[in-house]
Amino acid sequence: TCRELFPDAVLPKEAAANRQALINLGFCLTTPQSDDFTGLRSGLIIDGIFGSGFDVSRETPAQFCAVSQWTADAAKTGNQVIAIDIPSGLDSNSGLAADCAIRADWTVTFVRPKIGLCAAPGRFLSGRLVIEPIGIGLDLTDRVLNRLDRNPVFRITDAMVRPWCPVRPPDSHKGLFGRILLAAGSAAMPGALVLAAEAAARAGVGLLQLAIPPEISPVILPACPEALQLLLTPGGTIEDILQPALASADSVVIGPGLGRSDQLPNLLETVIARARNLVIDADALNEISRRPDHYWPLLQSRQAQTGQTMPVLTPHPGEFRRLAPDLDVTDRLRAAVELAGRSGCIVMLKGAATVVAAPDGSCRINSTGQDGLARGGSGDVLAGLTGALMALGLSSLQAACAGVYLHGLAADLAAQQKGRRAMLPRDVIDQLGPAFYRTGWEVEHV
Repeated sequence: TCRELFPDAVLPKEAAANRQALINLGFCLTTPQSDDFTGLRSGLIIDGIFGSGFDVSRETPAQFCAVSQWTADAAKTGNQVIAIDIPSGLDSNSGLAADCAIRADWTVTFVRPKIGLCAAPGRFLSGRLVIEPIGIGLDLTDRVLNRLDRNPVFRITDAMVRPWCPVRPPDSHKGLFGRILLAAGSAAMPGALVLAAEAAARAGVGLLQLAIPPEISPVILPACPEALQLLLTPGGTIEDILQPALASADSVVIGPGLGRSDQLPNLLETVIARARNLVIDADALNEISRRPDHYWPLLQSRQAQTGQTMPVLTPHPGEFRRLAPDLDVTDRLRAAVELAGRSGCIVMLKGAATVVAAPDGSCRINSTGQDGLARGGSGDVLAGLTGALMALGLSSLQAACAGVYLHGLAADLAAQQKGRRAMLPRDVIDQLGPAFYRTGWEVEHV
């Protein structure tokens, strides 16, 4: 059975010819009715209503919304839905969706996956993705895409991350695997520091040092016996206390569980000025949001300093809105790219299908993870992991991409064991080893 929603529409020449060919084969084209769907059992619904040119900002026709609802009802009774190229109602350039967009079990797309199939919420409307090259080679596709006057968007997969594996020689020692400094934790939130520290240690970093308030030292010692402690004594000069640690640290993570202490502004300014590689998370991001005109120039100036790399900012949507209240975070790709350009930083916009954006306008969309990560502590794990990868020698962009991919993959493995509802951030840390193995970063089990 074949149905058409808009029989009076003026079709392009090719589409009109195909429609006539279908009629010539004896098909009767009528508009869809609810009976077409309610009587379907173990059936197949093929969605070819709108294509990749759908604009989510335009008003959606009422007849389409009705068909979408009938399709959703039919899917509940065991029928399968396959979308041609992209589910109808989904914007292929952003992943934004109309309220009545069709939810597919499978999507057969052509040549390359559309941005909207990888970004949220489109990723969750597309079901299982099948890419059909239709005889077009990857080299030709790359040449065409490279000529377009558009910023590139990439999908973060194991194929991207695998070549970045830090080398571990069999005759190595701890000095070869980097040193990370975590400025994190407070009396109210010592657990954030513990999660970030253990994630960093599990990532393979050689030396781990914690810059912490003295009052939480007794709690942190049994939780992180591998770590050195640097006590931020009240009344001491932050620059003097931190200088030796910053000079020896290959990367610094600041923010998890810090709270809003009196030391935070000075602490943040010091690490921005002196850290070689830097991840800014949580409460450190909130500090930037209180004085963005002060901190953006400091962050941008790092690009002119020898031996300093672009920092990585790791906001969740709420932190992002505080950092850039003028940007519309519903269009996650555009918002992340705008903030990356404004700050001179790599921006990791966390959430479903995490977006990693660079100041050059390029964008990357993560392909791992799920709603089991939607709980306090997940971001602390990610911050520690990302900082450790920078200490191990990955660039800011590589560490951000590999961090979100491995973090999401470990979460997927944790969900297989515990379930998405019951898994905890510590379960994600426990699955980092298997995630490294799956990604090809561990060649054998010893």
